[in-house]
Amino acid sequence: MLEGTLYQVVSREPSAAVVRLLPESPVYAAHFPGYPITPGVTIVQMALELMGRTLVGAKDIRFVVPVLPSAEGTLLRFAWTFPEPTRADVNVFLSGDTLCSKMSLSVDNE
Repeated sequence: MLEGTLYQVVSREPSAAVVRLLPESPVYAAHFPGYPITPGVTIVQMALELMGRTLVGAKDIRFVVPVLPSAEGTLLRFAWTFPEPTRADVNVFLSGDTLCSKMSLSVDNE
């Protein structure tokens, strides 16, 4: 679980959440030291944790812009839908409406 070590939840709704990245996370010390970038796999894991689902498979994942941690803690907004009970479509936005990631995931059915 990455909550509390890589991010903290700022707000949560049934189909969306806002999180603050924790720049002091050990993930950033190991991933491109001096110019840390949030690993894509951790963005996928955050989405799964926020939705309360387990990954079964990935159909399509796109990382559009790099997500860099800031001293203040970068904010990310996750928004998801379930077009099918075992499929989650997730969009992740940086502050404002800058799309940074888009994914279609096969997930468990709760």
